[in-house]
Amino acid sequence: MALRIAIVDDEPACRAYLRNVMQRHCSGFAFSGEAGSVAEGRHLLEQENPDLLLLDVQMEDGTGFDLLDQLPQINFNVIFTTAYDAFAIRAFRYNAIDYLLKPVDPDELCAAVGKAQQNSDFVMLRRQIDNLLNTAAQKNFERLTLPTAEGPVFIQTADIVRLESYGNYAFVFLASGERILASRNLKEFEEMLPAPRFFRVHQSHIVHTAFVKQFRKEDAAVVHLQDGAGIPVARRKKEAFAKALGPDIRNV
Repeated sequence: MALRIAIVDDEPACRAYLRNVMQRHCSGFAFSGEAGSVAEGRHLLEQENPDLLLLDVQMEDGTGFDLLDQLPQINFNVIFTTAYDAFAIRAFRYNAIDYLLKPVDPDELCAAVGKAQQNSDFVMLRRQIDNLLNTAAQKNFERLTLPTAEGPVFIQTADIVRLESYGNYAFVFLASGERILASRNLKEFEEMLPAPRFFRVHQSHIVHTAFVKQFRKEDAAVVHLQDGAGIPVARRKKEAFAKALGPDIRNV
């Protein structure tokens, strides 16, 4: 059965580009309609009930976030399309929501559509989108969605003690003692998490400075955390890390 796709974007040229790309490069879908505004988009979704929505972030009468916030339920997948917007991109990453940068790459679009075809857990998606809407409304990044093999895991950023690289994955250690394997590498976490509160002390480690117990600046520098872990600090990172800790942490 063909995937029914709707497009909501206030630029006719962008809608035409998405249609053309999908017709040339993707398969197994049918268009169920398109709209050029938040108001038109809501009417379209209520009438057509698509399987997948390609949704622009910025429109003349509001945002894609505004549109989703107006819907009583979401029983379709969503892929955001956006020109470079640092806040929006960070919000998507925090909530593990799919997005595509304009101009949209054909291979990335087809891959995202293929991924959407496999997802039918709209209860979990609704929670991810609710977190995204909260982030957009409050302009904060307190909640983080960790993509895992078992599905998304929702945590508070403040509860992260440290992160440790595991190939293309990363272990996330929480204040509760829980350890979660996230399908996201350490570089991605480094780009997402606020510095210097989260500091990459070593190629394989990021620490949350709020959980530092002691830092010893000898040649083989180690930072001791409140959970009992001793994490190596790269020689070239020692001075910057000591400065990030400030006067409240004893530096020996």
